[in-house]
Order: sequence, then C-alpha cells, then structure tokens
Amino acid sequence: MNPIACLSINHRVAEVALRERIDITCADLNALLAQGSEAYAVTTCNRVEVYWVGLREHVLIELMARRSGVDTETLSRVVQRFSGPEAVRHLCLVASGLDSLVLGEPQILGQIKEAYRDAVACGTTGLYLNKALHRAFRAAKRVRSETDIGRYPVSVASEAVELAGHIFDDIKKSRVLVIGAGDMGTIAAKRLKDKGVSELIILNRTYTNACALACELGGTPRDFADLKDELALAQIVITSTGSREPIITREMMGEVMKLRKGSPVIIIDIAVPRDVQPEVGKLYNCYLYDIDALKAIVDKHFATRQLSLTQAQQIIDHEVRAFEGWLEGLTVQASIKDLYALMEGYARDQARAMAASEQERARLEQMLISALKRFLHRPVSFLREHPSPEHIDYTRRFFQLDEDYTDRHKG
Repeated sequence: MNPIACLSINHRVAEVALRERIDITCADLNALLAQGSEAYAVTTCNRVEVYWVGLREHVLIELMARRSGVDTETLSRVVQRFSGPEAVRHLCLVASGLDSLVLGEPQILGQIKEAYRDAVACGTTGLYLNKALHRAFRAAKRVRSETDIGRYPVSVASEAVELAGHIFDDIKKSRVLVIGAGDMGTIAAKRLKDKGVSELIILNRTYTNACALACELGGTPRDFADLKDELALAQIVITSTGSREPIITREMMGEVMKLRKGSPVIIIDIAVPRDVQPEVGKLYNCYLYDIDALKAIVDKHFATRQLSLTQAQQIIDHEVRAFEGWLEGLTVQASIKDLYALMEGYARDQARAMAASEQERARLEQMLISALKRFLHRPVSFLREHPSPEHIDYTRRFFQLDEDYTDRHKG
C-alpha cells in the first residue's frame, strides 16, 4: 500500500491573491511529526504543496489556515487532493514541468530540489518521501532528455517578456526596468536582451547583484533607493523579488504617475507574494498584470510540446510503476524471494559460462546454488527477525535488487 498523500493549492484551483498568503516552512512541518511520519513542502509562484506520510489531512489544512489567515472551509474547498500512486504521479508531473502555468517550465525542478534539501536538513523526510522524490527527479531528467519538451525552455519570466512584446510593437526602443536579480529576474533580463532591448535597467536590493547582472548583459545597474525615479522613466517594468510585502504601493505609484505626466507604463508582476499592490492597476495609464494574467499568453511552442506530452506521460507512468514495485518489495517475503532469484540467476550464468558438458554444468549450478543459499542464510535470518521497511530497503539496495539501487537518500 502506498502511504503517500498530497495537498496542492495551485494556479489551476486558486488565484494568486490566495496562493501568496500561504507559506509552509520545515519548522512548521517538524512540529507536526511523530515517529514514523514524514512531510515535505514546496512553495513556488504557482503552487503550495505538502506531501506527507502518517499525518492527518485536517491537521495540515489547519496549519495552512494559521499561516495564511484563510479559513479552513475555503482552503478545503480549493485544495486538490492526491493519494497513493496519484500523489507520486502528481509529484513527477510537477517536477517535470508538466503541471506548470507554462508547459515545460524548467525552473520548477530546481525549486523542488531546493525544498528537498531544506527538508533533509530539517529531518522531515524519510524512507518513503526520499524515494518518491528521487523518482520525481529521475522522471524530470528523462522528460528533459528523451522528449522535445526540453528543447523549448520557457518560464513564467520569459512569458512576461512575451507579454510585453505583444503590448509594445517594438520593444527594442522601450526603456525596460527589471526589479530583482534572482532566478526569475535574470531569466527575464536575458530574454529582454535576446529581444534586442538596448535600454535595460537592473534594480536590486543588493546593488552588487544588480551590477553583476547588468555587466553580463550590457545593462545599467541601479540601487534600490532609486526605485521611484526609475519607475518614472521606464515604459515597461518586470518585477520579481523575494519581498514579503509589496515594494510598489498605490501611494508611491500615484506620485510616480504625476512625474510621468500621465505617460503609460506596463508593470508585469511575476512575484509571489506580489511586489505590486493590486490597486496600482486602477491608476490612469498604469497597466498592471500579475502572474495569473500570463495564462492568456499564447505559448508559441505549445503545439510542439503538446506532441511530446504522450511520450512524457509514458515516462512518468513507468517511474510511478517502478515506485509501486519498490513498495511491493518492502516485505520480507518479497525481498527473500528476490534474493534467492538473484542467487539462482548468478549460479545459472556462472555454470553456463563454463567450458564443460551439459551434465557438468548442471552439477556446477547445483553446487553454486547450495553454497549461495548458505551465504544468504544470515541476511535472510536478519530480515525475518528485523522486518522493518528501513532494513528491507537497505538489504535491497545492498544486493542491488531494484533497477535504481544507485539512488541515495540525500539532497
């Protein structure tokens, strides 16, 4: 039986106004764990998800409610639920970028791995989630290398640039301000450079980071203290910082629009939590788009990636079946059977490789089987006396009984 379950609040079921309020930490999950339970959470711009073993769903819903201030009834109504093989399948889909706002988005795998490193450091994952996450990593790698989805790398940040390009016929002549020099800001800035934008301003709280990115792309760095002045000059603003509070308020932008003398500005906010107060979009000639607005952007490579979806789904189906096979092997009887099958196969291969008659090879095979049975007596006895899933898993890895025996449970 697969003990893994998942709760997901994502772009398909909840608007950004709700998603941005929820943030689950390792410390939150650690406080809930008892012996034998596990938990893992990942938070991105498009989703907040918790995977667990040995916990009750309502406990996690209540945790989300406390952290967000959203009532449990609302959360229970919007959350997606997955259990057993479907939870593992969903994890593989997410890691592969197949459940993203933009199909095939590559950044999600790095975010999942970073969240996993945090979980390992906190000690919240164990046997089952470790194995499921490694399966998801494997699935994502195969989807990237074996399908055409990986040939057209896109992201929310790149689609933000596409949106700006749709609005401005000639984006090359626009003064573009990118706020934030992290992963998303960097992707946006590079895509803008590829589009031929010559007047590219990089603004970041850490000025040295703004300088590094600006130097790489031939842009102009600005200190965060210059935010208001730069907003008054730019035609396009793309913002993605890690701030927990809006960095652009209605009051600030009202003053900016006076400085601009009413000239229009496009602001694309791809941060979660949002960098820009929603009321900013009500100002005259100030056009605000948040991350949910990107759903309306036509993905130029969608048709090509759509053709690869069937192949990607087959890869994920294989990885889920392999995980279920591993689960089925976590019994003493199955593992002892696999040990003896391994031993008999080894004896048969060795005997057949000998330059001898059929009768002599048969005799040698029986001798090897008898010897190997004596060798296996101790590990088999140990398994029967200590039938915990951890001991069974270590035995299967030691004797390489599974195709993925090289997987190691570490970040």
